[in-house]
Amino acid sequence: MDLIGSIKKRTNDLTHSHLIYYVFPVLLIAILYYSVFSSPSAYIGEWHDIISNSLQYTQFETNLFSQWNNLWSGGFPTTASPGSDKYYILTFPFYLVFHDLTIVNIVILLHILIAYFAFFKLGSLVCKNYDLLTIFSLIFAFSGMILARIDTGHHLILYGLVWIPLLFYFFLKIMVFDRPTILNVIGLSVVSMLVYFTGNIYHFVFAYLIILVFFLYYVVQGKVSRKILVFLFLSVLLTTLLAAIKAVPDLIVSNSLVRIDPINPFEGGGSIGTDLAAFIFGTATSPRFSVEETCILIGVLPLLLMILAWVYGKREIAIPSFFAMLFAMIWSDGGNNLLSFIHLFPIVSGFRVPGRIFGALLPIVLLMALYGAWIVFNKLKSGESFLLSQDQRRSVRIGVGLVALVFFCELPYFSLPSSESIISVILIGAFILLLYLQKATIKNLLYFFIFALALNLLILVMLNAATITDDVIKLLIIGGLLFAFFFITRRKYQKNPRCHAFYCLLVLGIFVMMAGSISFVNTYTPPFDNSPAIDVISAINKSGSENPQVWVYENGWAFQHMDFTYWDVMNGLHPASLYLPYYLDTAIPVAIGIGNVTYYTSDYLVDTAYLENGNENLPEVTFKVNNISVFKPDHVLPNAFVVRNEQLIPATIEKFTPDEVTLSGQFRTGDVAGLKTSYYPGWMMNGQDTSNSGNLVSVRIPSETSSVTFRYDPLDVKFGALLSGIGLLLVIVIIMKRRNIELYLDKTGRTPVQDSERKKKKR
Repeated sequence: MDLIGSIKKRTNDLTHSHLIYYVFPVLLIAILYYSVFSSPSAYIGEWHDIISNSLQYTQFETNLFSQWNNLWSGGFPTTASPGSDKYYILTFPFYLVFHDLTIVNIVILLHILIAYFAFFKLGSLVCKNYDLLTIFSLIFAFSGMILARIDTGHHLILYGLVWIPLLFYFFLKIMVFDRPTILNVIGLSVVSMLVYFTGNIYHFVFAYLIILVFFLYYVVQGKVSRKILVFLFLSVLLTTLLAAIKAVPDLIVSNSLVRIDPINPFEGGGSIGTDLAAFIFGTATSPRFSVEETCILIGVLPLLLMILAWVYGKREIAIPSFFAMLFAMIWSDGGNNLLSFIHLFPIVSGFRVPGRIFGALLPIVLLMALYGAWIVFNKLKSGESFLLSQDQRRSVRIGVGLVALVFFCELPYFSLPSSESIISVILIGAFILLLYLQKATIKNLLYFFIFALALNLLILVMLNAATITDDVIKLLIIGGLLFAFFFITRRKYQKNPRCHAFYCLLVLGIFVMMAGSISFVNTYTPPFDNSPAIDVISAINKSGSENPQVWVYENGWAFQHMDFTYWDVMNGLHPASLYLPYYLDTAIPVAIGIGNVTYYTSDYLVDTAYLENGNENLPEVTFKVNNISVFKPDHVLPNAFVVRNEQLIPATIEKFTPDEVTLSGQFRTGDVAGLKTSYYPGWMMNGQDTSNSGNLVSVRIPSETSSVTFRYDPLDVKFGALLSGIGLLLVIVIIMKRRNIELYLDKTGRTPVQDSERKKKKR
């Protein structure tokens, strides 16, 4: 009965005293995105990238487990796309159940909530105050980093970003907060797997680079015990095994991918000033890339509080977080720093947009800001001074000196800074000077916070005047909600007016951030219903084809004509030209010669470029639809075919599905059977390995037969699935034996410092 009573009490506490902390983010989401629910065809975020990454799910209704998509980019296997979220548990089930691409809106909103609760968990490492946890969780979930990514349609990047706080939570729990347990190790591995499965490889790598900075610091300090080393190794092993079903094909295909645009890892670098401005004002770190790529926008207050945590916080978390920030700034400099050679390291040399690293760093920044707020509250309650000790002053000098060194490395690439960069540097510099000169009295700090917030709000209004004017009602409602939140939760601070004032400033900090980030809250309605593709495809269907699957090549830029891609797929046509970030280097050509005949790979060529330049862009025209020319070649390569003596011979396609294509006919020894798809290892014909011939899948028929069957049965996926299965079994075994494992490691695990002390005692 005591246990039942305890559970009831905890439930009542959750539903009554803590309910507001769980409901508040839902209310903000409803205010920001209410309009999407009134428009069934609208998308949260720019729709081109969303459609590009989601159209593959239209096959799930009938081909849930297919690995080759015969409607997609020349048959580009979904397993061979590093940016695919094929195995991510929080996306494909939604499409499978609802059969509607707009369900992505619900998935996106769900991930805003995940961001909130993930940071809430991370923040609990340094603070148990629900008010502070709520404030900084809201800042993370509604930061420019999250909302800008949604706005630009980078939903796969969003999916990975929201889990990163939990990645840091489990790592810090093991490394810093002395909880090296099996469950924390498994938590770290599972979250790592989730981030990787979203296809957001950028931030998966960046997050682990930041973790590496922390780890190296603890190694240098001699604080890494054998037990922790074993647990971290175990986490790496489990992550590798669990993610293998995606990681193995990703590794194998990495040398066979071609980027849609060349990547220069040094391009788009910023500076310390532009980095700070990206956090405070949401501006881009470099004019080379759009604001959405590197906008962080959390406002000035979290940065000031982070600095307080660096100065007054415990060294074991403050110092490595400072080095993580320093490393991220060097990385964000791109080619504008003497240390930019770090961009040439393996794996990361293929990364673009250096400022993206701040997406992975943001949870650490806000964790330290939360820690700083907790320190301020405690000092305000106790009346303790903000005066610096000699050691703290020395730490400030060292920190400023290291930042100055990074700035010195930027000088050879110096360019005229923006006004936002100058203001950002002055604000941060003035605050550090205030601390160092021992002028940081409680009154001065509160005044500085008020001034910084007011200036932050003023510049954000100036930068986003048009958007704020359009969304003034939303902002007023959000302001009212924040005021209500402050009114409901302020009672515990009324006994201390200074705590009360500081708490009010933190709540205002959310409003200041929202005033800028609200510019990224938009919905988009694709022009599908009015698309010229509808009439063009109708004419194509009437004209027909001898192939069971009709291929269509559109010669315009696929990004601008995503409506054609959409309607092609929805009508069962194969779009031969697509907007994708990566292509196989075995992409099929527009035409291919067999003997003396030139065969087009597509049944129809559509002049979508006409919509861009108004010119005729096809060599021949068969018919026109609303002035859009369509060419139907006389010779079209069949979806599957057999060649004898450099001529096509009669062959009937009996079956054409994802993963399997069957041809019948009178085939002789030495005939070459081919499949019209981009070559990729894993295709078999009657159990025989195929080869690459003109970028097509082909194989010589070894003996006379009346039927050949192509099957896509990739070894890399099977091997990866085997490893993932082993990883899952290993997780189960480790959980069952976790007590024994932990007891054994408790006896044998010591840090180098502990070993040294033990030896001294023996002497």
